[in-house]
Amino acid sequence: MHIIKKFYTYRKKDLREAAISFSQKQFIIFGFVFVVCLTSLFIMLGNLNRMFMVEVPKNGGTVIEGIVGTPTLVNPVMANSDADKDLTALVYSGLMRKNSLGELIPDLAESGPTISEDGKKYTFTIKEEAKFHNGKKVIADDVIFTIEKIKDPTIKSPQKSRWDGVSVSKIDDKTIVFTTTEPYSSFLNNTTIGILPSSLWENVNPNDFGISSLNNSKAIGSGPYKIKRVIKDDEGFAKKYELERFNDFILGKPLIKNFNVISFDNEKEVIRALQSKTITQAGCISPENMNNIKKDNYSIETTTLPRLFGLFLNSKNNKIFANTQVLKAVNMSIDRQNIIDQVLGGYGQSINNPIPEKMSPGEEDIKYGNNTILEANKILEDNGWVLGPDNIRYKETEIKDGKNKEIVTERLSFKITTGNTPELRKTIELIKDQLYKIGIEVDISKIYETGQLNQIIRDREYEALFFGQIINHQTDLYSFWHSSQISDSGLNIAMYNNRKVDNILESMIKENLARDELDKKYEELKKEFANSTPAIFVYSPHYLYLASKNINIVSLENMVSPADRFSSVYLWSANTDRVWKIFAK
Repeated sequence: MHIIKKFYTYRKKDLREAAISFSQKQFIIFGFVFVVCLTSLFIMLGNLNRMFMVEVPKNGGTVIEGIVGTPTLVNPVMANSDADKDLTALVYSGLMRKNSLGELIPDLAESGPTISEDGKKYTFTIKEEAKFHNGKKVIADDVIFTIEKIKDPTIKSPQKSRWDGVSVSKIDDKTIVFTTTEPYSSFLNNTTIGILPSSLWENVNPNDFGISSLNNSKAIGSGPYKIKRVIKDDEGFAKKYELERFNDFILGKPLIKNFNVISFDNEKEVIRALQSKTITQAGCISPENMNNIKKDNYSIETTTLPRLFGLFLNSKNNKIFANTQVLKAVNMSIDRQNIIDQVLGGYGQSINNPIPEKMSPGEEDIKYGNNTILEANKILEDNGWVLGPDNIRYKETEIKDGKNKEIVTERLSFKITTGNTPELRKTIELIKDQLYKIGIEVDISKIYETGQLNQIIRDREYEALFFGQIINHQTDLYSFWHSSQISDSGLNIAMYNNRKVDNILESMIKENLARDELDKKYEELKKEFANSTPAIFVYSPHYLYLASKNINIVSLENMVSPADRFSSVYLWSANTDRVWKIFAK
């Protein structure tokens, strides 16, 4: 020990003498080298530290969502407007839930169902620890009560058609069996419906179902967030819902502590609230308003919803739509990308068939150029359509009546009917201009407000209808394209009658097809639609969602309806921390 001490004493003395012996220049060089080495050491340690650190979602915080419209029916049985559905998605949960990949995962259910061999019975077991916001356990009676209320004609649930032909019974308090009259391939989507607590609702008269306070300030579900307080305006309308996380949410305590929802009368008010940072996020922003927002302050989530816009053709009211060559020329002459750029600000996808890409991926973008205009003009010329002095094509047909002959002139012209919105009006104006290039006259004066347009659609009083469809699953395709839906009460607005398509659609909803078999059916449908052209599809608009950059949102890529953005809300976070990998979960 004495030797070591002596060594350090001499070493210290040597260093002191060395320092004294430095010239001023040598001392400066030594100091510079020392600082460089020390800095390099800290940089290396910092880089080494970062190598072992990862970003993790931060627990806590508050987000404020802006929506258009006032939620009045926070109730999965009654929810009808987008505002209702948004709050319902936050407050309620079902047996199954969609994840961020669009896949169905167990929510209140212990696991996916046991399905009978004939595909008609689905047996679910409810998780033992599943409970409502008031602490009561979720049991089979709650599920049965919810479905019975959906099916009750007195209540007039928007969900009723999805549950017709489905019965539900219980084996015990935690086991439920759904029975369908026929195999129903998309039935599991139904089981995402939120479950009502029967103990609270059972004494509510069906005639009073829509006016109960359980629809708003006292709504109780089992979802990731529960209602803490509702702030109303002077007229008694709910303007702000303050929600807090449900710590016993069955899929895990949500990361964000408070989730507030503020209602606005229109999108302009939402934009102003985003600009003033009154709210932290909002969805369904129209492309024309994107330019009014400082995008540097927000992250922009975009996805293509299964909303398809196109021209639905009524050959009974205009016989030119029975001419396949005319339809071919029209289809190749519509510049879809130009419409998307001018109407949607580039936020959209060009389409050419009635099957959303999320159902059947792989459709390529439809290209347009001068060559297609030349080709379309040639198709019409070869089909006997002559360009007139006013640049509109016509065809002369000789009709014989005994010894008499008559020349009938047919003008290449049709009328488009649509709704009175800026997006729809601008779209048909562009279609009119584009089809004029191939000598087709388009009348775009038939523009109507929603109520009147609905009656015109019901009566099928249009030649070409520019309209949108929402396709969430195979049953929607059946509703829009099966020949049984042609009547005024049906949704087959193209009045399409194709036995091959009928057979394909029937097999798709009645058989539990494997994914590869379903893909084959989709390809068969695409081919049949291409051959017969019942409609000319143009675009699917993007869904635009803006959120403050500190809010970490699980991907919205696979959502199919606006309320789907909240499917994985319990995984969102209001910020992130950096921790060593060994401490990350």
